Amino acid sequence: ETKSEATIEAAAAMDKDALLRQFISYYLAGYDIIRIVSARRDSSIRTFMREGIRRKLVGVEIIEESSAVILTQCLSGYVDLPLKKALERMSIIASGMIGDAVAVLGGRSGDLAKEVVERDDEVDRFYHFILRQLNIAVRNRSVIQEIGLTSTRDCLGYRLAAKSTERVADHAALIAAQAESLKVLGESSIKRVHEMTDISRKAFENSIAALLRLDSKTADAVISKTNEVVELEERLSGETLAPRMTGTQVASIKLMLESIRRIAEYAADISEIAIDLMVKEPQT
Repeated sequence: ETKSEATIEAAAAMDKDALLRQFISYYLAGYDIIRIVSARRDSSIRTFMREGIRRKLVGVEIIEESSAVILTQCLSGYVDLPLKKALERMSIIASGMIGDAVAVLGGRSGDLAKEVVERDDEVDRFYHFILRQLNIAVRNRSVIQEIGLTSTRDCLGYRLAAKSTERVADHAALIAAQAESLKVLGESSIKRVHEMTDISRKAFENSIAALLRLDSKTADAVISKTNEVVELEERLSGETLAPRMTGTQVASIKLMLESIRRIAEYAADISEIAIDLMVKEPQT
C-alpha cells in the first residue's frame, strides 16, 4: 500500500513548541511519513523535536536526520497494541498518578510530585496514539474491526473516554503540585483528603472497567458515587481550612479538592459513555 507523506516547513521565526504541536497534528491525522524541513540549521531545534517526539508519541521512528531535514516514519502499531489495551494502560498510569499525587501530602515523599508530573507525558503518548488510531479508523472502515471496535459510534465514544482519561491525569498532576505546598495540613485532614481521593480513584478505575466490559451495573454505581464526592468536597472544604493558614494555602486546598472532585466527574462521564454504547444502533 502507498504510504501517506506530509512535509512541515519550519519557518525561521517559528517557536519550538508550535513546531512540535504541528508535528503532533500530522501524526494524529494518520500520516505515515512526516518530514520536517528547517530553514535554520539549528541543532537545538532538532534536539527539542527528537525529545518531544519521544516523550509525547508512540511508534514514531526518526529514519533520517541532517542539518536541514528530519524524516520520521509512524508505525501503524494497532496490531501490537489494540485500542482497548492502550486505553487500559493509559488508565492504569493515570490511576497510579492519583494515588501518588495525594501521597505527596504527608511530606515524606521526596521527589514524588515531580515524578507524577513526568508520568503525565506517558499518558499523553497513549492519548495521542489512541486518537491517531481512531482518526485512521473513521476514514477506513476496515480498520475499525482491526483495532477491536465495532462501529464509528464506538470510535466517538472511545475518543471521549480517552480525552476524559487524559484530563484525569492532568488533574492528578495538579493535585501533586498543590500537595507540595500543603505540608501544613493536620493528620486528620490528610486522612479525610485521602478518603475522598480513594473514592474518586476507585470510581475512575471502575468507569474504565465498565466501558471495556460494557457493564451497566458498574457504570450506574460510579455515577451515584460521584454525587458522594461532590458532597464530601463541600464538607472538607470547610473542615480542612484552619485559621492559621495563609491565603495561598487556602487556595491550594480548594484547588486540590476541586481536582479530586473533577476526577470523579470524569469517571461519571466515562460511565455514561459505557451506558450509551450498550444500546444497539437503530437499523437503517
